[in-house]
Parts: sequence; structure tokens; C-alpha cells
Amino acid sequence: MCRAARPGAVCMLLTAMTPISVAAQTAPFPLDPVLVTAARFEQRLAESLPAATVITREDIERAQATQVVELLGRQAGVEFARAGGPGGQASVFVRGTNSSQVLVLLDGVRLNTALSGSAVLGGINVDTIERIEIVRGNLSSLYGSEAIGGVIQIFTRASPRAGAELRAEAGAGDSRAGSLHLAQRFGGGGLAFTAATSRSAPFSAIDAARVIAGPFAAGANPEIDGNRNRNLALNAGARLGRVDLATGVWDNRNETDFDSTADGPQATHHERSRQRTAQIRASAALAEGWHSRLTLAQADDTSRNRASEPLSFSSGEFEARNRSAALANELRLAKQVTASLVVEHLQQRGASTSYDPTFAGALTRFSRRVNSAQFGVVSKARGQQVQFSARHDEYSDVGGATTGLIAYGYDLSPRWRASVQLATSFRAPSFNDLYFPFFGNSELSPERARSGELALRYGADDTSLRAALFRSRTRDLIAFDPASSQARNIARAEADGFELMGITRWRGWRLQADASFTRARDRATGERLLRRAPYAFHLAAARTHGRWDGSFEVSRNGPRDDSDINTFERKRLSAYTLARATLLWRFSEVLRLHLRAENLFDADYALVDGYHTQRRSLFAGLTVRL
Repeated sequence: MCRAARPGAVCMLLTAMTPISVAAQTAPFPLDPVLVTAARFEQRLAESLPAATVITREDIERAQATQVVELLGRQAGVEFARAGGPGGQASVFVRGTNSSQVLVLLDGVRLNTALSGSAVLGGINVDTIERIEIVRGNLSSLYGSEAIGGVIQIFTRASPRAGAELRAEAGAGDSRAGSLHLAQRFGGGGLAFTAATSRSAPFSAIDAARVIAGPFAAGANPEIDGNRNRNLALNAGARLGRVDLATGVWDNRNETDFDSTADGPQATHHERSRQRTAQIRASAALAEGWHSRLTLAQADDTSRNRASEPLSFSSGEFEARNRSAALANELRLAKQVTASLVVEHLQQRGASTSYDPTFAGALTRFSRRVNSAQFGVVSKARGQQVQFSARHDEYSDVGGATTGLIAYGYDLSPRWRASVQLATSFRAPSFNDLYFPFFGNSELSPERARSGELALRYGADDTSLRAALFRSRTRDLIAFDPASSQARNIARAEADGFELMGITRWRGWRLQADASFTRARDRATGERLLRRAPYAFHLAAARTHGRWDGSFEVSRNGPRDDSDINTFERKRLSAYTLARATLLWRFSEVLRLHLRAENLFDADYALVDGYHTQRRSLFAGLTVRL
């Protein structure tokens, strides 16, 4: 490390720090953290009837993760596809559903935009993230539209303890990254601030050698494409009398070079995007067993795409805004019975140059309003657990939708539990579905789905195991109808599968194994849904030994269907295996040095046909904690 920039300062810092004791590094691996997403109030992971995973800050740091989509893609039942390198356009699929059928929240604020119906995740790094909760399966009865495949909730970094943290990393692909985290605690509250920046230029997004010049593809620029990211999060909280007040701001700016086959080998393309959320919360105990929380929030998503070719269809502007107000009440009806009652109002706005029917580049705007009410109950008694929820959403443009969920769990023994779950859900048409020229149809109805799940769970102090069979049927899917030359509710899809998730501690090791088998297909044609693998396996082993932390992960993803980059015809992408390893050395209580190897076996694979992926890469860095 003394050969890095400013070697004198670094070496003086290393010399001044004293080694930490070995005994202090016996870090625990908690197997039963707390989550709030599965029922909209706090519960232990082992008590959740819907299948859930919690990724803690400790998990993120142990894995030395950097990109949110890559971290999500290593979880059971979750896949991602990204066009190119860091910051590129990405889609996340949960249990075989479309990316527009997965709801993403950040600190409870909806990131899914009304433009496409999905959340923009490709440019989000983990620097500002404290925890991620993934709940698989149908949760529209709790959160409304998009929650057909599941809900991913991201929580930004708070202030569990006072202190400062400085992190820096560099590596392959001209990669540079740094972050600063500051936290302070005070009577009844706290303040936390995180700021981070990163840049990389690993490869050209499209493999230009794969592009065959023709009527659909003029060629792609072979030059290396770069990415720059800046993000920050600020969270503050205080107690005023009997009321807890909190506010949070998150800002993510992403600049990415990308490629297009339509504009020729000399054309360059650049995207500049920004995502912002802001919210204020007030909560109080209004009476014994009655806790109420009022939240006002806003999320903005803007993007500017520019191509060097003046007539390129890749150029455009996009703006989206979600404004929401929610009053959530948690009621303790009995010792083991908790109810939730939530009323919400959501305003969605969206604008795009793509909506201009004259193709003159005018920014055309649309808006909608949504009023919602949700009621839920979780009851536990005598080795049995019941979860029920119902919700109604009323849209100003597409009408109403009512959804429900019923789940039942039975303790076969103190360690084994069997459960069954049935639910309905929906997805409101996006503005692209409703208003896109030559495709949109303002008469579209929401997509609707029915889902079922059978699960078996084993839980002990050092071992957790969950197996689940699931089935989902979606009707009124929005697809292009050649007969009418516009979008119609004519398609149907189905997803059946099996998931197995296990975590255990053995002789100081933390071992994790996940397996997913999914059949996601179009019911009319029987063909697989694009970019969804029939199987995926993930194995991970981590260990703390004295001052050292080490981990090794290997994933195997099955073959997927995709559209050929030249002809757009269906083709098969090969299965692939990825391995990664991390090593961390605690030099002292203040300084940590870390090393990470990605794609350890140097696999040559594709997530999207014709687009490059990262080959074997090495990264090194340090963390200073005060």
C-alpha cells in the first residue's frame, strides 16, 4: 500500500496504528435479523410467512459488494440482466416475473416510475445503503401496483453509532471509488451523512465484432465506455415531546457511455441521469398499543440521452416524479395479534420526448392520481400463525383494483414450520403502455395475477433452512396486437418454481447455499420469457479468523433465451459459472485493508446478447474508521 498516491502519509498512518487483539474479532453471523417489509411492521425474519431475505450492512461489507443489481443477482429467486458495464441499463426479475412487476422502495419511497413501470437500478451503488430486504411473492395487498413478483426495499445508512468512516478502492478497468460516512448520536436522535463517488471504464458496452451490418444494425462503436457515479444520503432524527421526527434525503447521479447498433460504428452515446428521494416522517404512540406514523415523500427520476448522430432515436429526455402522503397505524389488538391500517395518496407524473406524436422532440407530459387503503392482521397463537391483508387502489386514469393475501403457518415442532400462502395482485399500465405513439392505448386495464406458495422452514440457533414451491398466473398482460396495431390486454404468463435457501454456522464458517428452479413462459406460445434462466445455484463460505476475514462465492446460472442483437430473432444464451473471492485484514481498530477478485475463473459469458461483461478483475482498497 506504500506505493499508492502520497506514500509518505499512508506509511505514517500505518506505523502509527496499533494492532487489534485477536479475541475482539470473533464476529457473530446473525441468522435471524429484523425486517419490516413482509408485514409493514417490524418482525423477526423467522416469523415472516412470505419468503424473505435481509442483506445487512455487515453482509455488504463482508462481500465487498459495489453494485446493487449484482448483489441482488446473487440472491435466491432473483436474476438481473444489464446492457454493458457498471451504470448500464439493467432489469431485475424476481421469481420469473418482469422487471415492471417487481416493486422497489427506498426508505419506503416508491422508485418505480410511471414512465415504464419499473425502477432504474443499474446506476445505484451500495455506498449509501444500510440494509436491503427482499420479499418474494405477491404483495400487492400491502403495497399496490407492481408487487407481483415481490418487493425489494432499500434502506439508506443511519447512525447506529457515532463515528467516521473513509473508504477507498481501485482496480481493473480504470476503476476508482471513494466514500465518506459520518454519524453522530445525541439525546433522542442522531444524524448520518454519506457521500461517495466512483468511476470506471472497463470495456465497450457492445461487442462491435458481433454486430453484422444490415438493415437493422449499422454497427457499433468499439471504443471503451465509461461510467461516473456520485451519490449521497442524509438521515436525521430527533424526539420532540412524544413525537419522533425523522427526515431523509438521497441523491444518485449517474453518467454512462452506451452503445447503439442503429447509428453506426462512429457514433457515440451518453446518458446523464439523476435519482432523488426526500421524505419527512412523524410518528407517535397515540395510546397503549396504538402507534401512528405520517410520511410525506417525493421521488424524482430524470434522464438525458445524447447521441453524436443528430437524427438518432437514442437521443431523448425523460422525467418522472412520485409524490406521496401516507398515514400508517400499527395496532396491538392482543398480545399476539397486530393489525395495520394504512391510507395513502400518490401523485405520479411523467414526461418524455418519446411521447411526441410528431417526433419533433417536444417534452410531452402525463399525470395520474392514486388513492389507496390497506388493512392487515398478523396473529400468532398455540404454534399457529395467520397473516391477512386486503387493499384497494383507485387510479384516476385506469380505474380501481382490489387485492388480498392470506397466509397460514403451522409449527410441526419447535424448529419446523409449514406454511401456505394465496394472494392476488395487479400492475397498473405505465405511461409507455398508455401513450407511446403507434403503441399506446389509453383504454388498457391493469395486469392481474394470482399466486400460491407452499413452504417448509427449519430454524435453530446456528442453522436456517427454507424450501418453497410457488406458482403465479398473470392475465391481461399488455402486449402489441397486430390486428389493431396497438397495445392490448391479450397476453398471459405463468411462472412455477422451487426455491431452497440455507444458512448455517460450522466450526467458525458461515455457509450459505441457494438454489432456484423456475419455469417462466408465455402461456400462448409455451416459449420461455426472455432472460430468465430455468435454474440458478449460489454457494458462499465466509470465515473470520483473528484479524482476517475471507469469503468465497460461486454461482451457476442456466441458459436463457434472448433477442439476437442483429436480427432480433430469439436465440439461446449459454449457461455460465461465476466465482468471486474477498480477503480483509484488520491491521488495527482503525485501519482495514481489503482485496477482491471478480470472475475468478475468467468466464466468457453474456447477460444480454452482444454486450460485454466483466472478465477476471482484481480490486484493492482500505477502510479507515474513527
